[in-house]
Amino acid sequence: MILGEGTPSLPAHTKSDFNDILTSAVPDGATFGFQGLRAVDSITVENIVPLDFLIACDYGLDGPEWDRRLRYFAVERGRNRRIVWTHSSLVEAYEGALGEQIRQYLSQGDAPRYVIPYRSTEFLGKLAEEAEGRLRILANPVEIKTRFDDKIAFRRQAVEAGFDVPPGDVAALGDLGLKHLEEFGPVMIVSERIGSSGNQTHFIDSAEALASKRDQLIEKLGVDAPVIVSTFLSGPAVGTAGLIYDGKPWMSHPSVMFTGIPGCSMHRFDYAGSDYAAYRLVSEESRRKIEEFTLKIGEWIAEAGYRGIYGVDFIVHEDEPYALELNPRVLGTTQLMTELEEIHGSAPTTTFWHLAEFLKPGAALDAHRDLPAELSRPDLSGFQLLIRNTSPSRVRIGHSLEPGIYAIQNGRPEFIRRGYRLSDVQDENEALVTCSPPAKGTIVEPRGAFCKLEGVSSIYEGGEEQISPAAREMIDVFTHRLALSPA
Repeated sequence: MILGEGTPSLPAHTKSDFNDILTSAVPDGATFGFQGLRAVDSITVENIVPLDFLIACDYGLDGPEWDRRLRYFAVERGRNRRIVWTHSSLVEAYEGALGEQIRQYLSQGDAPRYVIPYRSTEFLGKLAEEAEGRLRILANPVEIKTRFDDKIAFRRQAVEAGFDVPPGDVAALGDLGLKHLEEFGPVMIVSERIGSSGNQTHFIDSAEALASKRDQLIEKLGVDAPVIVSTFLSGPAVGTAGLIYDGKPWMSHPSVMFTGIPGCSMHRFDYAGSDYAAYRLVSEESRRKIEEFTLKIGEWIAEAGYRGIYGVDFIVHEDEPYALELNPRVLGTTQLMTELEEIHGSAPTTTFWHLAEFLKPGAALDAHRDLPAELSRPDLSGFQLLIRNTSPSRVRIGHSLEPGIYAIQNGRPEFIRRGYRLSDVQDENEALVTCSPPAKGTIVEPRGAFCKLEGVSSIYEGGEEQISPAAREMIDVFTHRLALSPA
């Protein structure tokens, strides 16, 4: 495939010109920062606006590179321990010494600061209130995100809009029983009302599994808490990316998602990675329905005031797409997608328009208001895989993997050269090791990430295997190279 083929040209403006439009929309002296679970996700915006600070969970061997460029607040810094990167990890850290450091930094001086988070937090919202206009959060308010996190409301909206959802029902946990397994089994899914990354989606294949999970969830949520009970549907999972800009939904780039991969996932629905080229193997009719529904859901959330990037997850079962859930936030694939958009095209990226929606540069973009319609035009090809500690116990890193470009040679990952971005990958046989690979001696919690692998090829195999034998070998050899031992 020719990079950039089919991409609209922009003879009158360069990417730099467009970026200048955004930076000119803020007062002189204003600074930008990014807040996310992973430091590498800041690449999403770093090529669009200059970043002065970064807030993330992780700190690894690429930490000094971030430190060199900006002020880097990391939950893991100095701990010699790899935690599980979750929103709750950030929230907990905000309540301690790190939160106080961030508060002091963001309250210094009179120049405005703009925080670009992957999602809003109560902590940042409170800081913005205290700052009296000097701190602005470029994200949807917490209450809007919380509203659209509701999987039950999403399911009802999908049905009202005439789109398919997995056969099922909503039931209180106290009423969950064999009748549901008989109706929706022999294998069924129990989904909590709120959740992400597949961690609140539960696979039930027996009466014993149902009873055990019901008791666990009652203890966690209460006997009256509603859950979705549905039939398990096999097939490729698709995650779409959409954008609300100027009050309208626009389609960006879908990808096929991998879950339950050995070496990457702790359970059947644990997110493992994504592949953009694989989406083109989904039938044209299924793609049409997926994109139609993504835009329809975009209309629903736009009417309620939602802005910027969002995503919708589907399962394609027997060539028919079923809507699963809405992701009202910057996505876990946004960083990869943004880098691929930059490689494959010359137009402003989806993230550019996300920032434009919040910065509102005004007349400077009026002549380009139709450009978001071109977002999904270029065909992207690239993948990411999160390699994790999938054992139930802590492990210790015996050999570190330097961030950079690798190739598999004689069954071993060989370091080829330094690199920090996907654009540093030169061919399909290379992989980028990124996302804060931990130093030797670091203790990694169960489900903690060792690193992320990125490449410009496709690793999709289809069927139950999901990924190719070469991709499975890649997971195995990189994990083996870490020389793990019990901690």
